[in-house]
Amino acid sequence: MPELLQKAYKDQLVTWIGKPSHFRLLYKISRDGCSAPTFHQKCDGQGPTVTVLYNTNKTIYGGYLSQSWNSSGAYINDPGAFLFRLQYNGSSNPLKFPVTNAGYAGHGNGSYGPTFGLGHDIHTFSGTINKSGNYFTLNGYTSLGNSYNLNGQNTNTITNGILQVIDLEVYGVIDGAQQLQTNPDKPWREHIEWNEEKMKEIKENLLAYKPVSETNVSAANILLLGQIGAGKSSFFNSVNSIFRGKITSKACSGNFEHSVTTMYRQYKMKDRSSGKFLNFRLCDSRGFEEDFSLDSKEISFILDGNIPDRYQFNPMVPFTPDTPGYIKNPELENKIHCVAFVIDGSTADVMPDKILKQMKDLQIRMNQRGLPQIVLLTKLDKICPDVNDDVTNTYRSSAVCDAVEKVADIMGLPRGHVLPVKNYESETKLKTGVNILLMEALELCLDFADDFMDEQLDKLASEEK
Repeated sequence: MPELLQKAYKDQLVTWIGKPSHFRLLYKISRDGCSAPTFHQKCDGQGPTVTVLYNTNKTIYGGYLSQSWNSSGAYINDPGAFLFRLQYNGSSNPLKFPVTNAGYAGHGNGSYGPTFGLGHDIHTFSGTINKSGNYFTLNGYTSLGNSYNLNGQNTNTITNGILQVIDLEVYGVIDGAQQLQTNPDKPWREHIEWNEEKMKEIKENLLAYKPVSETNVSAANILLLGQIGAGKSSFFNSVNSIFRGKITSKACSGNFEHSVTTMYRQYKMKDRSSGKFLNFRLCDSRGFEEDFSLDSKEISFILDGNIPDRYQFNPMVPFTPDTPGYIKNPELENKIHCVAFVIDGSTADVMPDKILKQMKDLQIRMNQRGLPQIVLLTKLDKICPDVNDDVTNTYRSSAVCDAVEKVADIMGLPRGHVLPVKNYESETKLKTGVNILLMEALELCLDFADDFMDEQLDKLASEEK
């Protein structure tokens, strides 16, 4: 479910807050349920927040607290708090209403949703509210003007007289100046030096890579899976660019409504300098779509090596053992050896439930096969402006660290299996830092692929006894 707060309104809120800030969606009632315990579970102790109500009269209003929400039952003292209106009756009309009684800026009641002011100025809801059709009828109330200066406005001109909402969102407000860790000598993850020498060293390791010799496998197969637009085809293009020595675009990529990948591809890569093919393949398939579910049986066929390279997917005719080209008795050479989920770190908070369910369902099949999994966390430039300016800030960025932890929790994987990467998108020349992130991720994929192949050898040996 996408965020509803438009960029123009975010920019307006940042102006009122008075310092560079970035927003991270913490709570959304259409996604998480309209429940006071859930609100507090997701928002307590999270620092500054913006609460936004979208009512059925096309009016957008809410409140900002510079202090954390809590469930203490006490009022929250906050001289920096304010209420606001962003839109009235469908028209943009931003107004800010500063706090006049800071000791009662917010109310930290575990039984209440977001609540502002003594009296209360805005009491959104209490308990749990079920959705009615396309909206929620909140059981709170508004009595504006008790603890905030309305500057000549009134409850009706701010809220348009209704607490019936299509959604309510709470965003964490991240101070732009705090995006980087305060101690640059202690990054949140240990990392090699960002220089040309280290980049060449990793590249040489990848050029020399060969799968476990006893397996007779010529190339490790890494399957890329992800939501459309997350950057899986771009990841292949970016890795391919490193070995070609220039920006390339072999795999079709871009931001489209539907997946631009319509066939199963096993992409081989060739090193420009030596003219040799590398001993791994990046395998691409259809992207996850909210309105189109991937056929889990087809993915199973891919994992097990039954589907040939360049098979054209047909939504009307699923792949079966009777499909021409079906590989009846696949060898380990044909199978997938590691799976890399490609996830857009800037939208992981609002990943549609249908997409997440598809991923989790596929993880069950992968776990049954003992297949190792990692996450390639993309769109770092959208997560943190400091990383956008300089990719070597990746492991000092608290915003990237938060995104890694959140995605690890979502996917049920160890933090060390979530790897931040920056794909080549707008760049016209290769960059050392970008290359290092990409090649480090590829190295881990190959390490995991070797582990899987070793396990398959052990399994075969035990079956022969």
